[in-house]
Amino acid sequence: MAGPPEGLGRLIARGGLALVGRQLVTQVLTLVGGLVLLRFLEPEDLAVYAFITVLRDGFTLTADLGLGTTLIQQEQPVERAQWQGYWSLQLLVALTFAIGLTLGDASIARGFGWPLGYGGLLTLLGWSLLLVPSRTVAAVILQKKLDLERFALLEVSESVIFVAVAVSGAVAGWGAWAIAWGVVARFLVGAVVAAYLQSWPLGWHPPWQSALRWKLGLTYQAGSLLTLLKESTLPVLLSLVLPVRSVGYLKWAVTIANLPLVVPLSLDRLLFPVMSRVQKDPQALRVWVLRSVQINNLLVWGLTALLVSLAPALVETVLGTQWRPALGYLYGLLPITLIYSPLIASIQAFQALGRPQVNFWLNLTWLILLWPLTWFAVPLLGPFGFVTANVAINVASLVVLVRAARFFKINFFAETWPVAGAGVLAAAVGYLVIQQMAGFHLFGIAVAGVAVVAVYAGVLALLWRERFADWFGALKDNWR
Repeated sequence: MAGPPEGLGRLIARGGLALVGRQLVTQVLTLVGGLVLLRFLEPEDLAVYAFITVLRDGFTLTADLGLGTTLIQQEQPVERAQWQGYWSLQLLVALTFAIGLTLGDASIARGFGWPLGYGGLLTLLGWSLLLVPSRTVAAVILQKKLDLERFALLEVSESVIFVAVAVSGAVAGWGAWAIAWGVVARFLVGAVVAAYLQSWPLGWHPPWQSALRWKLGLTYQAGSLLTLLKESTLPVLLSLVLPVRSVGYLKWAVTIANLPLVVPLSLDRLLFPVMSRVQKDPQALRVWVLRSVQINNLLVWGLTALLVSLAPALVETVLGTQWRPALGYLYGLLPITLIYSPLIASIQAFQALGRPQVNFWLNLTWLILLWPLTWFAVPLLGPFGFVTANVAINVASLVVLVRAARFFKINFFAETWPVAGAGVLAAAVGYLVIQQMAGFHLFGIAVAGVAVVAVYAGVLALLWRERFADWFGALKDNWR
């Protein structure tokens, strides 16, 4: 499954443009759809959605065991038995989840205090997981080949159908059932489109006889497992001690705070295979880490500036006033978003070098700190205790950034201060424009948004003029 006979630079340029372009379309659809969902969903429905998200991620983690990452990272061609063994493992796990969720459906709904009428929701989701394995194998093959144009098309198709079904259901008053049917539709379309885009030798092969790199895969996946345990604190553990409505508010705040990270996280699909290909060239690897940090900072600080200045007005006019109590949680979580900007690139670089232990120890430290801090802070501060604990644990993120700065010889402060300064100034201008309004309205919000973008772009044009010229020059050279 080798990549096409093109230069790596051209593959990267085309793949990057495909991901950015199609991901932009996807995220616009997802953002608009998400705004509509938030408008028509209640906090209790969003708490159920949070549990569905953990369930989906838990299945992905268990079914994959890090083996997809090892197949992408593997230098020699992947054998037929490896693809089939990987698919067979996913199918076995999907069947196990389906049976378990069917048996535990009613007990889970009662235990977490979900509103009446959600019985059978988990059974539906469980059996729909049987659609996922074939899609997953095709997606791994496309990423390994750096065929990111078709991979992006796959993800766009899934996003479009999810938004269409979920939004239609929410407007019709289905509550969390709208999310559930959207997820089912996403799985179905993903399986069909993946089969069309990428054929592979489908067939059963015992996973334990498939020459899969279990030890390395489990090492990669250990960090993801800890991430899942950390993220499940909100929809699972806190659901046992906080009212379901408060869990919904926190889920909303986490979702909105993570919006600036959507594109950087999407670019990981490009950067990990790229960094894996240049892992034996320290200078080339450093260049790609540096570029990733710069692009992430540019996007995250700009979008965060928009959130800071426009969030209250958007809640009043677009998102729905039912989310007004969650605004304080949102502002409390935004510092984490800014820390993640360079952290994402650093973790991907260590992963590409075959050093997943960095991600593992980071996630383990997060988890060790989060649970006791949460259980200490929540009784004192209520839901805001969860926010405080999440911010506090990111001292571990700063330690990883210091280590990455030394290892890759990158000055993160030098790469961050220009965009940080531009972001703070832009957010201040947007806030002042909003404050001059007699009342919130869409035209005024649009004017404030344009002001934020103009100030941000103008300051960066002065501070990063040469850097922008280098980026466009490199992109032009690689596209030839």
